[in-house]
Amino acid sequence: MDLSLLPTCAELFHTSVGTAFADILIDGHRETWPIRSRRFKGFLRRSYYKATGTAASALVIKMALDQLEARAQFDAPERSVNLRVAEHQGRLYLDLANAHWQTVEIASGGWRVIDKPPVPFGRPPGLLPLPLPKRGGSLDPLRHLLNLPSEEDLVLVIAWLLAALRAQGPYPLLVISGEAGLGQDCPLQNA
Repeated sequence: MDLSLLPTCAELFHTSVGTAFADILIDGHRETWPIRSRRFKGFLRRSYYKATGTAASALVIKMALDQLEARAQFDAPERSVNLRVAEHQGRLYLDLANAHWQTVEIASGGWRVIDKPPVPFGRPPGLLPLPLPKRGGSLDPLRHLLNLPSEEDLVLVIAWLLAALRAQGPYPLLVISGEAGLGQDCPLQNA
């Protein structure tokens, strides 16, 4: 397979354990896939078909994968691939795992949804999308759901939830204690 037929392959790289990845541009956004993944093989087949009008044989696909993997492992930089959350230059990134590969960028001044995060995200099978965040939300539903005795306890739980977004620890522990049966009035109990 002539690799010049793949103009949408933006960047090759490998992880610290040698797994080869490709960043590819699809419909104006970047997707990050392991070179040996089923999705990337499908991308190669589709690219070859669009370029030539014919189907690539299994041998042609294997040769292209071998060549791309070698390039990624030996000629390309080492990078990390993030799962759901990442930190970069003092900002947090939350992968929404939606079809547009959008990410929420969270900074000290607020948050915004972006289409091209500066860090790659992997998408293992089974990773479900998160809803798009909305401005002007309220923590009142969370307050009602948790049924906490004080405002200070709510602040601690919210701080714990926010710390869970960090890509690296240390992470605080959340310890919930109470007498047996205290959760019987929980709205989720009857759902």
